[in-house]
Amino acid sequence: MVVDSAFQPIVELRDGCVVGYEALARPADGSSPEALFATARAEGRLAEVDAACRAAALEQAASAGLGAPFALFLNADASALEHDVPDLPMSGLTLVMEITERALTSRPDLVLRTLTRLRTRGWAVSLDDVGADSRSLALMPLLYPDVIKLDLTLLAARAPADVARVVTAVGAEAERRHVTVLAEGIDSEEQLAMARAAGATLGQGYLLGAPAPLPDPLPEPGRPLRLAGGGGDVTGPLPYARVTNWRRPVCGPLALAERAAALLTAQAAALGPTGMLLAAPDRSHASERFEALRSELGFVGVLEAGELEDTWTEVALGPGFGACFVARRVESGEWAFATSYDRELVVECALALMARLPR
Repeated sequence: MVVDSAFQPIVELRDGCVVGYEALARPADGSSPEALFATARAEGRLAEVDAACRAAALEQAASAGLGAPFALFLNADASALEHDVPDLPMSGLTLVMEITERALTSRPDLVLRTLTRLRTRGWAVSLDDVGADSRSLALMPLLYPDVIKLDLTLLAARAPADVARVVTAVGAEAERRHVTVLAEGIDSEEQLAMARAAGATLGQGYLLGAPAPLPDPLPEPGRPLRLAGGGGDVTGPLPYARVTNWRRPVCGPLALAERAAALLTAQAAALGPTGMLLAAPDRSHASERFEALRSELGFVGVLEAGELEDTWTEVALGPGFGACFVARRVESGEWAFATSYDRELVVECALALMARLPR
């Protein structure tokens, strides 16, 4: 198997300077990349082909002298990376691994684990193709991406209200985490104007440059890509300890605790496809009551009863809303419970639950 790469420039929208390139796989036999990966998936060789495409791109970039301060974006299949996260090659480039929105919505637990492992190896990460599925907005706060790529072609097919919801959620996340927003699919002046209106600072598309071999000489580089850095802590105290560390719990009968939990569940249901609910019931609560929400919310994840020792946790999260309910039975037979609406704390608790979802 021989694979070449084409490189599409990524441009700073404020001054038109090139800040980096995305490497796009091009099979040497002239077949389509889609056919290449479909065949690899069917033959069980996806990880091998995925790695070969990255290796070809890195080799061609090195041969062309592409180095700092440029960034190089490399595509990856999340399932191919599940068992084989590559080490960061020794180079001056800022290397960014792209994971698609489709992978996020189909296997959010897998994507979360993969991105965590990529960061520990030194990779920057990008969430690609955002705009097709509102469910990704529910999960975005858990990912801590360095770059969010808005796909203008996908957005163009959606209703204006949906576009506004996506753009607003991405903008809020970008401001909160200092994430860079990159608009892809800029093929016309109208789409360029849309990219700027959506708050993108970087752009990619045929209007700005078609996929091609790296130019010789390379252009004068623009400002280096700013990385958000950091990532959620999936280890440490359980959510009950995190919440009650600063918020004093209320003590009362089980019925009162269940009433407080029901309020959170109702709030989660109101989020619709842009919301998520994560739950870790204790052994006295069945998980079946969450099943009805699977058709209403973007994502519902439920741990086995008793997974978090003797505590009971529920987390609701969506654009502009976050809440975490925690409870545990105390010696008197009553329940100590509390609800936090501190978004950062809620995200920490959600990460702790997401990391424990069954594979």
